[in-house]
Amino acid sequence: MNSKTGRAIFALGNTADPNCWSGIPYHFYSECQKQNFANIPGQIDLEIFQRSRLVWNFFRKLRGHPRGGYQYSEKFLDAVEQQIPPAILAQEIISFNQTFPRARTVQRAGGKISYYIDATLAALTSGRGLEMNLPKDIREQVLQLEQENYRLAERVIAMGTWTAESLVRECGVDPTKVHTVLPGANLDLPENWVPKAPSGRAGVDRPFVLGFVGKDWKRKGLPIVIEVRDRLAARGWKVQVQAAGEAPAELTQRDGVRFVGFIDKRTQADLFLRFLESCDVGCLFSAREALGISTLEFLRVGIPVAGYAIEGPADTLPEEAGFRFALTEGPLQIADRFEAYLQSEAKQHSKQTAAQHRSESVRWARCVREFKELWTR
Repeated sequence: MNSKTGRAIFALGNTADPNCWSGIPYHFYSECQKQNFANIPGQIDLEIFQRSRLVWNFFRKLRGHPRGGYQYSEKFLDAVEQQIPPAILAQEIISFNQTFPRARTVQRAGGKISYYIDATLAALTSGRGLEMNLPKDIREQVLQLEQENYRLAERVIAMGTWTAESLVRECGVDPTKVHTVLPGANLDLPENWVPKAPSGRAGVDRPFVLGFVGKDWKRKGLPIVIEVRDRLAARGWKVQVQAAGEAPAELTQRDGVRFVGFIDKRTQADLFLRFLESCDVGCLFSAREALGISTLEFLRVGIPVAGYAIEGPADTLPEEAGFRFALTEGPLQIADRFEAYLQSEAKQHSKQTAAQHRSESVRWARCVREFKELWTR
């Protein structure tokens, strides 16, 4: 990590590596470089902490404490901050991590820090469903540190409205410090790419394809999507679920389900693009969800989206380009809405056109432009 003058982008990992935190810091940093907003990648080596983590957990167990939470411990944070050159700490940092680097560490070095987060740790450890199972003593330390970081930060930028509300309500952040900027889709389209025009009438001439992306298949609602498919098929519609990620055989081998397995977006970008384009609606029926990156990816290629409009997805499910459902609505109500959609070519054209128009607005280029505008205030 060099120490040239500029603005640095940090996460727990190497922000110049597409594998860091699902590629979000990488895409943000890459666009920051293009727009001359930041030019220093945070390059943190986490491999060297494997032994320290084991030793730390061993001694916690000896003292009668539950294991877990090493990455939030003072021992870890002290050590990992040593990897940041003092010259970079003395400049300006934007971090994707709620607790790293600590705001007090940056301030002591003469620098400034802002945080760009998908969710607060207060929300993630609240027991409301987005579970981070931390030992009680560690959770108390984490929440104190989170509040301190935000109090000392220049700005705290939320990726969604619900996180901005949590920052004020649960973390006590001054509302004037809190801002909301939707991230971009982690998808680089070919330069000559144009939205793919649907062929034939969905559900009649060809299957109506419900797309699903996710490793956490249960939380993200794959069983709901499959049940919706079954209900529509029972009504005489041609419907297929197309899923990428992970799922048990009892789901992947169901009638009407095409399971393609895990697709590496970095090394199989063309395959992932073809997968997205082959769907009619991208689905994310999570009861708890920090953001909803898959919905942004579907919108990026002009595909309408559907899901529960709560927490993060409340910002990634545009009404004009998709279907917003309440948690109280189950497969029956969802199937009813989809059937009405299939019965109206005008509705299909309207949502498809709106999704295509949304494509440009879910790019990282738009996200960084909003950051640059925010930094001028």
